[in-house]
Amino acid sequence: MKLLLIGIVAISIIYFFTSQSNQGTPSISSASAQSLLDDEDYIFLDVRTLAEHENLSIPNTSVIPIEDLANRVDELEKYKDKKIILYCRSGNRSGTGTMMLRELGYDAINLTGGMNQWSGITE
Repeated sequence: MKLLLIGIVAISIIYFFTSQSNQGTPSISSASAQSLLDDEDYIFLDVRTLAEHENLSIPNTSVIPIEDLANRVDELEKYKDKKIILYCRSGNRSGTGTMMLRELGYDAINLTGGMNQWSGITE
C-alpha cells in the first residue's frame, strides 16, 4: 500500500511539472501547420521514436527522438534561421522539446495535439 501511494505521488509530481512546463509554449494548430509544409522558412521535426515515425509521419520531416534531442541539437544548427515545428503523438513530448530548443535560441513551435490532431497528408 505504501509503495502504491509513493507511485501515485511520483506520477502526480511528474504530470504537474510536465503540464506546467508546456504552458506558454508557442504552438500551432494542425490546420495552420498544414499550410506551411511547403514553406521553406519552416521545418517539421518529429520527436517520437523511430518506430513511431516509420509507422506514420508528416512528409519530409526530420526525426530526433525527444530522449536524444539534447545530445543531437547540433544537427539542427543548419536550421537556426528557420522556424522549427515539433510534433509527437499528442503534443506533450514536442512541447518539452519546443521549450528546450527555445532556451537554446531556436524559433521552435509545438504542433498542438501532435499526430492525434493532424489531419493533413501522411506517409
